[in-house]
Amino acid sequence: IGGTARSYKVGGFTFDITGHLLHLHYPYTKKLIRRLLKDNIFSCVRNTAIFSKGVYTEYPLQVNTYGLPDRVVKECVEGFRQAVTKYADPSLRSTSLPFEDWSKRTFGKGIHKHFMGPYNFKLWQTPLNEMTAEWCGMFVPQPKLEDVIRGSQGDNSKTFGYNATFLYPKRGGIQVLSEALAKGLDIRLETGFERMNWKDKTVTLESGETLNYDFLVSTLPLVELLNRTDGLPREIEHTRKKLRWTSILCINLGVNRAKISDKSWIYFPEKEYVFYRVGFPMNFTPHAVPRGCSSMYVEVGYQPDKKLNWQSPAFQKRVRRDLEKCGILKRADKILVTSIVPVRHAYVVYTPDRKQTTDKLFSFLGDHQVQSIGRYGGWKYSFMEEAILDGKKAAEKIAGVNPA
Repeated sequence: IGGTARSYKVGGFTFDITGHLLHLHYPYTKKLIRRLLKDNIFSCVRNTAIFSKGVYTEYPLQVNTYGLPDRVVKECVEGFRQAVTKYADPSLRSTSLPFEDWSKRTFGKGIHKHFMGPYNFKLWQTPLNEMTAEWCGMFVPQPKLEDVIRGSQGDNSKTFGYNATFLYPKRGGIQVLSEALAKGLDIRLETGFERMNWKDKTVTLESGETLNYDFLVSTLPLVELLNRTDGLPREIEHTRKKLRWTSILCINLGVNRAKISDKSWIYFPEKEYVFYRVGFPMNFTPHAVPRGCSSMYVEVGYQPDKKLNWQSPAFQKRVRRDLEKCGILKRADKILVTSIVPVRHAYVVYTPDRKQTTDKLFSFLGDHQVQSIGRYGGWKYSFMEEAILDGKKAAEKIAGVNPA
């Protein structure tokens, strides 16, 4: 149960498939999560950092440049000052711009050069002038000039970002939420979705069984749903080929030393590190690891059509070497568990024609009583709370009721 929002145990360690944290903003979801998880929940305060130029600075970098080399700090502050002066009109900073242009206009050339540019290229694995900034929204803090100046002087106590606090299950990993949502429902496991026939309103499972439907709700990646749909009209067949995405490896590691880091997660913008982010589940809950141990998830981005030989000893040695180089691991540390999970459709690339493309695809599916929802089904950059609300909206649409 849970798709990528599931957990598994290896050698006493509980791992998720990358970080699955609950950032709640709406009364409905706050009440729902508390009801489902009861007392099996921790409230955590984000403690995140960026490792760059050989030093750790606080997140977000745009308001925490203090500690970086003086030259870098000056570039970031002056670049931001110039950007907010030159592009004060919000219409000049539209998120429909190519991400590279938007980033430079919003944060200045210095911050783009030292963080926004290299980090986002590592994450998205896409030239930054081939994608827009429409995904940024609440996910990328946009401070004022006084915040940037204060942060360059080491005096920034303000909190930035939508994820300053979060909830996480005490025991069982994020899996327990998926199981709580599924409790009492008639759910078929151990068989996949093979084909959909939109004309006959049937689906065929990998087991060979065919099912009829009146309404279908899919949380498959949109591109996979369409790949498995028979007889697509020529226009829809052409349109679906415009969808782009990027993949990641989630490398879950269990280490024989306690508290290898006090951070929630760390960002790595520089090319010399193969990963773009490392998170630490033992800092979400101590019950994720055996006593005296630590755990982490290491995220590596790659293009879907690229062969990444992640099972090779050379690749795993590179990951280990980079973790030692930045000080997370010591040479004497022993890795007790290594578990690597590839996530093929990890991030939707916001190409300039994404909305036009998805509108056409969703319109076709909707005309045939098919809703494609969630982070992957909705082909968007989103978080767990939004996925839950997408499910609620889908149920209300099918039932023909007004939202509560």
